Amino acid sequence: MTQTRQETYDWYDEADALEAPRGGDGALPGFPIAWQHFGWWLAGIAFSAIWILETWTATSPAQNAVGSLAESLWTLLLSLAICLGIYRFSKAQSRPLAHVLCIVSAVVLLLNHALA
Repeated sequence: MTQTRQETYDWYDEADALEAPRGGDGALPGFPIAWQHFGWWLAGIAFSAIWILETWTATSPAQNAVGSLAESLWTLLLSLAICLGIYRFSKAQSRPLAHVLCIVSAVVLLLNHALA
């Protein structure tokens, strides 16, 4: 009589349990991975609010308020794209440098907008 060896694959299920859970890159402990850019979202919203508030207060009643607001929204989107591009370009070199360059560029663009 020959016995056939029946292989079980139960050890595959156990091997997954032994591996450490992998988190996202740069994820904050205690927060879901989806919230890892929450600070950047808040900063972007605050930046946009300051930009629009400055445009709204600088517009005189004699000017076309809708046209200047539309132009301001366009330049806001352009400035946010510039900040994002600077961040993504410099992130490969150094993450802290990327944060500093992004923040400095946002401040310079906002000052240029406010003083122009």
